[in-house]
Amino acid sequence: MNLDEKIALLERARRQKVREEKEQAEQRKEEAKILTLSDALNGIKAGEMRLENGELFEFETRKYSDKNMSLVLFKNFYQATQENDEGVIYLNRAHEVSQIISWPKERVKPMALNQWANMLVNGMAANGMHVKIGKKEQLDHVEYICFDVPTGNGWLYNIVFRVRGGQLMGNYNCMKAEQDTYGIFLEAMVITFNNWLADRERGDLSGEYNKEQSSE
Repeated sequence: MNLDEKIALLERARRQKVREEKEQAEQRKEEAKILTLSDALNGIKAGEMRLENGELFEFETRKYSDKNMSLVLFKNFYQATQENDEGVIYLNRAHEVSQIISWPKERVKPMALNQWANMLVNGMAANGMHVKIGKKEQLDHVEYICFDVPTGNGWLYNIVFRVRGGQLMGNYNCMKAEQDTYGIFLEAMVITFNNWLADRERGDLSGEYNKEQSSE
């Protein structure tokens, strides 16, 4: 191998190393932007969170049903609200995000989490909709299912939850494309609700989440 060939090989190796370092830096940059459930939970406790892209998310708590259940909502966000004595619907049409909370008067039949998930899948299938279940979680006081369904505008990401042994339940959703932001915050809201129920059971409602960020 002559000198020119050695120089060419060294130059190719140098360019390859620079390219790999650039790709690794881009990957680290992308990973740093990922919103985690832990980040979202901390943001909810603080009452707001600003993402790296500058987008600000604000939160508030409100009480629902005759049990005075405290749940988190996006603050100054919803353009439409519909409420009756068995539930409430919040809707943001621009982002296609909704939070539905219900507390039906008619007694809800208890069933195991897997049975509930199967009923959900079969019920959707009966209406010609294919459900993709992504997660099933059973917490101390709340259990929830995350799933996707197709719509005319693309896949819709849903979180349905219910209080274990109770009447309150909900369905939060956003477009699948927004799952990494709105979807993470919505799931964190469900977990925060579970934590509130745990605090209430212990008689400890002094946490930041319960310092009534509410507009009541």
